[in-house]
Amino acid sequence: MRNKSVSCLLLSLLCPILVLGQNVLIVGKTNVPDALVRLLTYDEMFTCEQTQVIETQSDSNGQFALETNINVITPAQIAINLERVDVLLKPEGKYDFEIIIPENNDGSYFEKEQPVIKINSIEDDGFYSQFVAAQSFIDDFLYDNFNRIYRGRQTSLLDTLDNQMVKKIGLPESKYINDYVKYRKASVLMTINNKRVVSEYFDNQEVLYNQAAYMDVFSEVFKGNVMQNDFLSRNAQLAELINMQNLKKEFYANAKDKNSVLKELKTIEDASKYQENKLVAKNLAKQLKELSYDTKAPDFILKDKTGAVIQLSDYQDDMVLLQFVDGYSSLMEHEFTTLNDLQRQWYDTITVVTIATKESFDEYVQLFDKQEFRWQLLNLGDDILLLEKYHVKTCPAYVILKRKGRIGMAPAPSPDRYLDYHVRRISKYL
Repeated sequence: MRNKSVSCLLLSLLCPILVLGQNVLIVGKTNVPDALVRLLTYDEMFTCEQTQVIETQSDSNGQFALETNINVITPAQIAINLERVDVLLKPEGKYDFEIIIPENNDGSYFEKEQPVIKINSIEDDGFYSQFVAAQSFIDDFLYDNFNRIYRGRQTSLLDTLDNQMVKKIGLPESKYINDYVKYRKASVLMTINNKRVVSEYFDNQEVLYNQAAYMDVFSEVFKGNVMQNDFLSRNAQLAELINMQNLKKEFYANAKDKNSVLKELKTIEDASKYQENKLVAKNLAKQLKELSYDTKAPDFILKDKTGAVIQLSDYQDDMVLLQFVDGYSSLMEHEFTTLNDLQRQWYDTITVVTIATKESFDEYVQLFDKQEFRWQLLNLGDDILLLEKYHVKTCPAYVILKRKGRIGMAPAPSPDRYLDYHVRRISKYL
């Protein structure tokens, strides 16, 4: 009897572990050896806020493995250092990917080559292949019928899309795919008949937080609409989401009302009847406050060319201009010349700090010595995530910090694009 009790106790202790076991496996290879590899899942597609669920490092051959647990079909990204590719994960799925990061991306952020993901194999009961097939079919259908649908307003063609797709790729077995098709059709219809989209696709319909196609239509349909009270009362969960979209617009449009917006989001986070909306409110408030004026700047601990450790707290009494740089170029030469002139004019108004990537640091040490630049140069080293924290998409990038490590302006313009004006403007109010 005692042995039986012990066995039951052990089983009860093991059950949570079994339930929370790693049910998704991703093995992969990248052309970047010894890279930081992360898996980030989207909390919801309204804010597209992400949670990092696991990180590892590719080996000397670029190989890596990621294991995690998910309960529903989840949009996600795999990050190789700072480059990302989109994936769609299904519970119990097994994936084998190859991710190619372009080696030469010296152009602007908008012109640079994007990473490429190649699928070697997927075990997910055919979900991913059917999703991609449905996506491709809809793209082709809308392209082939563009004039008839958009110019001829023959929306009846959309009614034939489902039947044609079933004949072409079969009946979708996943609700996620059916919802995707449904709201891709809605995205077309809303350009022709917005009221019909509201009545057929949103009135008394499920709110799909994990469906990007749903949120794309939602953001467009309700961006300027003032909905009637009867619609809002029938769709209380959706109405709360519409309110949060309006709060976001109000935050950016009215500088004086930012605190009231954040206060209302906090009320939704604490008191909403809908758990999903609580999460949206929390994520939205976090994003609105991130790098906004007078919020705390992300900390850093970096080294200068002598190996001395420098951190953000060393500049508590200073106004700071952060400059993020990578490889040197003719554009950089022009910006450094302009910045050098400005730095002399600013004198002790603001402290300039250049943060160079690990690969370019030695080159900038030589440049600073040769040109006799008199401001601080720091090595980003392995802290590449600092670029994400400051939302640096392309270099050079600039951020103005007030005293005590508070955000003054992020991003700030380049030296030849009114940077001097904003430095003096912010300094004036300190």
